[in-house]
Amino acid sequence: MNGVLKEVLISEREFEKASSGGVWFDGSSIEGFARRFESDMMLVPDTSASYLINGVKTYFCDVYRSGKPFEGDPRTILKKIMEEVGGRSGFTLIAAGELEFYVLRGREPIDGGSYFDVSPRDKANIIKIAIANKLSEAGIDWSSGHHEVGPGQNEVDILHDHGLRIADKTLLTKNIVKLVCESMDLKASFMPKPFYGKPGNGFHIHLSLWSGEKNLFYDEKDPYKLSDIAKNFIAGIFEHVDAITAIANPTVNSYKRLGEFEAPRYVYWGMKNRDALIRIPEFRENAGARIEYRAPDPSSNPYLLLTALLAAGVDGIKRNLEPPKPIEKDIYEYGLYRSLPTLPQTLEKALDALEEDALLMEALGLAGENFIKLKRQEWLEYTSRKITDWEYERYFDV
Repeated sequence: MNGVLKEVLISEREFEKASSGGVWFDGSSIEGFARRFESDMMLVPDTSASYLINGVKTYFCDVYRSGKPFEGDPRTILKKIMEEVGGRSGFTLIAAGELEFYVLRGREPIDGGSYFDVSPRDKANIIKIAIANKLSEAGIDWSSGHHEVGPGQNEVDILHDHGLRIADKTLLTKNIVKLVCESMDLKASFMPKPFYGKPGNGFHIHLSLWSGEKNLFYDEKDPYKLSDIAKNFIAGIFEHVDAITAIANPTVNSYKRLGEFEAPRYVYWGMKNRDALIRIPEFRENAGARIEYRAPDPSSNPYLLLTALLAAGVDGIKRNLEPPKPIEKDIYEYGLYRSLPTLPQTLEKALDALEEDALLMEALGLAGENFIKLKRQEWLEYTSRKITDWEYERYFDV
């Protein structure tokens, strides 16, 4: 539920049995999955794709209970909505992801570099090459890697693919980044806002809908080269954006990032502004027509995130919703921000919005209910139990 990989190693001989019969595991030991009296669950490998990790063939699995796909499994939820949307409308979700992370020695960034710096200012140059090699070896197509704005901050971009595959690859990429850094006695942190006064880590998602070989987001006649379907999709996201924020920014720490260093706070879209919630990247060919949703951070569960974005976007298409006019001016210089809606400013407010959003709660099903319970508990611990560094600094000598 928290978007953290789990694994079980089995022999090649046992894998033949698992492909048809599955592998039993204790669901009550997985946070947010099942209670003690309904704990027997089964992993069924998805053999349509595999990855090679340190010479070991690796598969993602679907979770089953009582012989049926488990409705609380985030991967099952995403598969279900993609199949429903594909069968009903003929849409296929294509996505890509940009993952930002800090490379640390202890708790300190390994360098003082900045955006697109090179070695020696970029101390992670060799690390990024090792990550790229591991991703290629695993079978994960990546497009680029570079130093980001923050000291010790880096980014790796996963090439576009079918939505379910991007969710799989996102989790695997995070794991590979961590393993490579640990092999060099360093730590990779995907924490949304690990340092006060420095940029946070984002997970920008690029989205488009396709029908066969046709990109449904492209329209040559439009100034932005965006189709009406794409604009309806944007409007749908804006319609449900408060609820989506709970999924896209699912930790207490997530809300320390939003509104700083180009991380969006205001709900608007455009092409030039990097702090827009939805940005339209420039592209040369119609296959590149897409939208970039910039609010998510790497603590989000990619299966739940893509489910929420797809459900909201398709709702916008069904209802023929129109987005507000795009903004290309500096919203601060011209004072435009004063009239713009904002994203929820705390995890609690975002959870309230998710709980009240009937469309998203239906799309997320049992996973949504379990997610809210888990995150309500997290918020309670933060507000009533945990003593923060800020409290010590502020009140210890009072």
